[in-house]
Amino acid sequence: MPSKVWGRDPQEAFEQPFEYGIQDQFVREARNLFTQLYELLNSDQHGFSVEDRSRKKAVWLLAMDALDSLRECLEALVRKEHRVASKLFRNVMESMDLAAYFHGASDKSKKSLDEWYDDEIVPHREYRNYIRKHQSPDEAKQLAKRYKSLSRFTHRSYRAILEGYSIGGEDRLVHDRTGELFGSYHNAASLLVLPQTIASYYAILANFTLEYASELSELGLVSHTKIREAFAVSLEPETVQRRFSARRWLMERRPGSTAKREDEE
Repeated sequence: MPSKVWGRDPQEAFEQPFEYGIQDQFVREARNLFTQLYELLNSDQHGFSVEDRSRKKAVWLLAMDALDSLRECLEALVRKEHRVASKLFRNVMESMDLAAYFHGASDKSKKSLDEWYDDEIVPHREYRNYIRKHQSPDEAKQLAKRYKSLSRFTHRSYRAILEGYSIGGEDRLVHDRTGELFGSYHNAASLLVLPQTIASYYAILANFTLEYASELSELGLVSHTKIREAFAVSLEPETVQRRFSARRWLMERRPGSTAKREDEE
């Protein structure tokens, strides 16, 4: 794929954050892709009435909700509002996992679907239990691990909050919006947002987007052919090249990373 952000490891992105060219290309391509996917989903093929309580309608609504979160996440990152973007990652996962749970049409998920239409909340553990029973305990364990990792953003763990600070003189924490005291609120250049945070979040978003596109086909919402066509139309013909060569990863893996450090191998 043209932009090197697609499939990029978030940890590598964190350590090589100054690849602004590939990030800018990703933004252009992702915007185009989200528009293409929206047109495929919000079409006459997916027409449902208010009274409809079908499984297909629920899956479609959740996929649309996830797409909205992906689009909002992208625009938040463009504005360097990483706190907003980070909280949307789990939204995407929850919506698509719930869609997959309903799509599976087990006896339990059918009951959960009725509860959902009655405006009850279906906990994520219901999907994990479904995976444990119909696939494997190991997959359910990995799913729980990933969900817990993303929950750090929503529940504002210590490390998640620290990503909004840089280190000033005498090791003092400096909030990344300190620059607003001296400039316009809307002037992103005045902010002190760490480029490492933005770069790694772009990579996480890219990975979520790839998974989302694949899941649209698995859920029967959009054909594989249409997904491929959407990418073909959205991706640019030439790849913006990296400015720096990749270094060995020195820090602990971040949420969404698939890489291993040397001492983990």
